[in-house]
Amino acid sequence: MSSCLQNRFVISKSKLIGYIIIYFMLLCNQSNFSEIYMTPYRTIIMLILLGVFLIKAKGKIKTYCFLFISFLVAYALLLRVGVGGIGIRIIAQFFVEILVVWLAISINKQYFWERYVKTVVFLASISLILWFLSVLQINIWDQITPEVDSLMSYRIYSDSSTYKEIAYKLHGMFLYSHRTIDMRNVSIFTEPGIYQMVLNTAIFVLLFFRDKLVSFSDKKVGHALMILSCALLSTQSTTGYISICFIVLFYMLFEKKENTGQNWKQKICIVLFAMLLFLMIDYMVRGNESFIQISVISKLFSGGKKVSLDESGMARADVIFLAIQSMVKHPFGVGYSRFGALMNVESTGMAGAVIMQFGAAWGILPLIAVIWWIFYPVLKFCKKRYVAVVYIIMYINTVLAQSDLFYPTLIMIPIGLYSLHNFNAAYFARNNDKYGKL
Repeated sequence: MSSCLQNRFVISKSKLIGYIIIYFMLLCNQSNFSEIYMTPYRTIIMLILLGVFLIKAKGKIKTYCFLFISFLVAYALLLRVGVGGIGIRIIAQFFVEILVVWLAISINKQYFWERYVKTVVFLASISLILWFLSVLQINIWDQITPEVDSLMSYRIYSDSSTYKEIAYKLHGMFLYSHRTIDMRNVSIFTEPGIYQMVLNTAIFVLLFFRDKLVSFSDKKVGHALMILSCALLSTQSTTGYISICFIVLFYMLFEKKENTGQNWKQKICIVLFAMLLFLMIDYMVRGNESFIQISVISKLFSGGKKVSLDESGMARADVIFLAIQSMVKHPFGVGYSRFGALMNVESTGMAGAVIMQFGAAWGILPLIAVIWWIFYPVLKFCKKRYVAVVYIIMYINTVLAQSDLFYPTLIMIPIGLYSLHNFNAAYFARNNDKYGKL
């Protein structure tokens, strides 16, 4: 009896640690807490994670991560000696993001996908409730949480090249963060564009890694998709809307539901129709304050009737063109300092397009290495090629809009596939009883 209780305690403890590490991975995905309190200690966190990695990592995953990290360090040192502009801060950021994903996966092993989705659904449920209350001007969350000065800011553009940075305040960090600048749902993250990738990745896993989610019944998958879709809608993120369109499109075109009589394509169509109907009604009722006006129309039609980009979109386009010019002239990289100075000369803000900024700062060879490192496991271990295509589209769409290459919730797909491809559906089926308790 005591032995049985002891075993249950061990399993419970292991499960708790697994969820804590996944939550920590989410915190490292540009959460408000990480940006405010963890950034000054990022180098220390990097050294701790690196030590754990060198001691605990085994097999091909150790080689896969270690060789890539070593390449980045070696190239950064050469670039720093040559042109400068690459410091320990950016290296530490990359290392922490890569290694925290490895840690989360290694701790959870075959349970990783399941626990990640459950964690995101839990946070999404909380965010939807508190976001809806804030929309109704029921500011209970603001009253029970202290106001915090955010290190983040938003831009007010007077034209495509001139803008003013304004810092904003927020309430809450660990379960939900309410920004004082707008009514967009960000959960615990710094901005809607970050939260959307967390949600879209969870939806991606639910739809395309369904065989690895044994404890999820069809009904449970449907409920999770509904919660995640509603949360995604509340972010008002154009990037998020684009990603979900491709996810759903490819799912409806190619994915087949096996061993069930339920028509999932029909259910997805119903969900999409409901979301479109909501957007139309919202636009008719709220007009300029509606989701579609803020997230889509205002970003495509910036005065007049011709299709164009809004100010932030133009800034991103300028960054892309400048980065291409820089890579042509300096294929081995110019460093962040020189590229930043170039953008200042051209009066271009650092508005996303991070993959192009990386190519200009680091050079063409590191850019190719990053693309290979991220896409290779997806192309190799995704048995269905269209799943790999969906991920590549989702990744490129995000990094063209955001400011980081190695967001943990994006790179967890290739690292997870590389680490866990041996845990197939048959393995899960044999452990269904134990797995169902997660």
